[in-house]
Amino acid sequence: MPFLVFAAIALIGAAIHLHRDSQPRSAARTIEIVFVWWMVVAVGIAAIFGAMFHLFDGEDTARNIGFTNGDGGFQTEVGFADLAIGTLGVLCARFRDGFLLAAVLAVSIAYLGDAYGHIYQAIAHDNHARDNTGLMLWADFIIPLTAIALYALRDRALRTQAAEAPVPSA
Repeated sequence: MPFLVFAAIALIGAAIHLHRDSQPRSAARTIEIVFVWWMVVAVGIAAIFGAMFHLFDGEDTARNIGFTNGDGGFQTEVGFADLAIGTLGVLCARFRDGFLLAAVLAVSIAYLGDAYGHIYQAIAHDNHARDNTGLMLWADFIIPLTAIALYALRDRALRTQAAEAPVPSA
């Protein structure tokens, strides 16, 4: 459920930003605003929020994922990984270009890897706990695939804009 809240905040924030933006409107500018809001809120703040559950309530978080053996000690490592991804996402508000690509790659590898783990647990161990095969599984696909799509759209729009720019005469 928190995934939906952060995704909605990102999209609403981007819409407000676009409405209030005084810079000339272009496809590249519009996509970049949506992309950065997605990375900062839907990835960054959401991952930091998730990290807090893994770090400070690891046992219950493990149980919600369907891991009932042990104390959820692996949650500390997952929490710090989420914190790293969240920090990358939030820093997208300040850094662009290669940094955006690195952040998209990091969230994609981590979250698509998480999705693989959830699916494996469902198949191999019949783990259909709410946070294993529920909305979290969908989020592990939607968040990185949206980031990849927005990065690709932004890149294409920037290339198109550069190709259409007038060439200064010498």
